[in-house]
Amino acid sequence: MTAKRNLKLQPNKNQKAKQSSSWLVGTVLGVSLLLTVGNIQTALKSFNNQQLVSLQSDIFPSSEYQPIQLGSTDKIAQQDFSEIDRIAKELNYSGTSIEELANILAQNADTEIEKARIIYAWVTQHITYDVAAFLDAVNNDNYPDVNPQKVLRDRTTICSGYSNLYFALAEAMNLESVIVAGYAKGATPEQEKFQDINHAWNAVKIDDAWYLLDATWGAGSVRDEKFIANYKPYYFATAPNEFINNHFPTDRGWQLLAEAYTRAEFDNLPSISSHFYNLGLELVSHNNYQIAAQNRVDVKLKAPQNIVALANLKQGTQELSESVTLVNRQDDNLVISIAPPVAGIYDLTIYAKENDDPGQYGEVINYQIEAANSTAKLPKIYGHFNQHQVSLIEPLTANLKPNWSTYFNLVVPQAIDVQVVNTDTKKWTPLNGYGNYFAGNVEIKSGKTVVIAKFPGDDRYWQLVEYQSK
Repeated sequence: MTAKRNLKLQPNKNQKAKQSSSWLVGTVLGVSLLLTVGNIQTALKSFNNQQLVSLQSDIFPSSEYQPIQLGSTDKIAQQDFSEIDRIAKELNYSGTSIEELANILAQNADTEIEKARIIYAWVTQHITYDVAAFLDAVNNDNYPDVNPQKVLRDRTTICSGYSNLYFALAEAMNLESVIVAGYAKGATPEQEKFQDINHAWNAVKIDDAWYLLDATWGAGSVRDEKFIANYKPYYFATAPNEFINNHFPTDRGWQLLAEAYTRAEFDNLPSISSHFYNLGLELVSHNNYQIAAQNRVDVKLKAPQNIVALANLKQGTQELSESVTLVNRQDDNLVISIAPPVAGIYDLTIYAKENDDPGQYGEVINYQIEAANSTAKLPKIYGHFNQHQVSLIEPLTANLKPNWSTYFNLVVPQAIDVQVVNTDTKKWTPLNGYGNYFAGNVEIKSGKTVVIAKFPGDDRYWQLVEYQSK
């Protein structure tokens, strides 16, 4: 795919712009990593009194490069960079020379793609995010020096330092690259959005085609005002149609898209993390960040069979109970049902992981829901509901009518037996099994009603769903 723009780096022409603007980039950037991954309240408090300064000029205007040939990110994704990444990680260069480090890296990389990758892998795995410098900048207007030589010497910086160092190493290794300034989405409420610039990243030319990368986001994350190193290959040669979910350059030519997004269109994209794509998820419904809801909302994601998910609904800073979200597996899709308890504005965050992954769920996508009406609560679900990929067809309300026959219908893969139990009367009512489908009418009594299931190789029954009846 070819856009109607090109880049041909002219070092002499842009050198002055690069030198004069890089410090200014440092004065307004470096905040995105912190806001994207955690410690939101500290950051918001800092931003209440901060004035973000607009850049006086673009560092590398896309209009000077005609036309831009777009690279095949699918082709890049098929390459095995494990050895390059390992070499970069183990290359503990202790010097301070850009040229010397570039020469060492070049000895381990023959092609342009290997050079571009080893720079990314080295910078992201050897430079830490300077949380203290960020906080000092936003609280005291004391901005750090993001000169690439200083970044290499100190081994710590904010986002503009990452992009400056990547550019300097690429230039030393005879790769064409640019620094891109713009706005990157963070986990902040809509009313706390930044102005136009809060982040910097790069584009690099490989075999006459251009690719996007973000070394800051590739380096790790910040939680509780501490940097946590976590190398993320995803942010190297990221597909432009995915990169745009979180990165909006001031120069729209650097979107590397055939049809550029406007800022309004960008703002209304859901906030999607790299974890979303790493797990193989796809949007089926709700392509916009803002969702208008009259009653219950069902967000649908296409997901591999081994993926499980959870959802969290917040109103302001208040996290709501389990009875407002429910995740069902329906064939190749995950359906996330949301039941706002009252009219208002809500933040919906969906988390996912591989079912056999013992680690924590990772955030994959975030929406804002504007509810016009309240909705009946959803039933409470338990861990084995997600673990066994259960789908609850009905009933989908938390409160059941006592002394009333209620029809239960669930899909419980691999279950041997499924029962509906009133925990007060201790009465068990079996549901009829039809393969993985279990259904039947149950006479509901006052108190707590639970659905339990027994699975192969386990004599115990596990609670799946809980209802109340009063």
